[in-house]
Amino acid sequence: MKLFGTIILAGLVSVLVGGAAALLLSALAACVNGECGLGDTQQLALMPLYAVLGMAVFGVAGTRPRWREAMFYSVRLLLLIPVVLIIVGLAADASPGAEKKFVLTRALQLAVPFWVVVISQWGIIRRMLSSREAVRS
Repeated sequence: MKLFGTIILAGLVSVLVGGAAALLLSALAACVNGECGLGDTQQLALMPLYAVLGMAVFGVAGTRPRWREAMFYSVRLLLLIPVVLIIVGLAADASPGAEKKFVLTRALQLAVPFWVVVISQWGIIRRMLSSREAVRS
């Protein structure tokens, strides 16, 4: 039950931290383009989805007997998802005759909050599992 509670807490904290990162990136990107202000706040609607994905993956990894290895591979897999999508978007834009639709700054505005959510969840859950393991031994 303690693992479940920690995963829920990590999900809530990561939504708040990811939302702050999304708002900060949105404000910075708007200032770079010449108009300062918050735009594209629809990214905030993706934070609960990011958190639920991380909670599911880390929840399964945390229940494994070799949880350190499972958490290590889980965080790597989750962090690589946006990288692969950015590479595919760049490759699609580079193909001859393709209409230029991919914008790297917009892709990074979506990827960085996802990375923040995943890393914050990973840190909280790993810290709890390490302390639980230290108490048992």
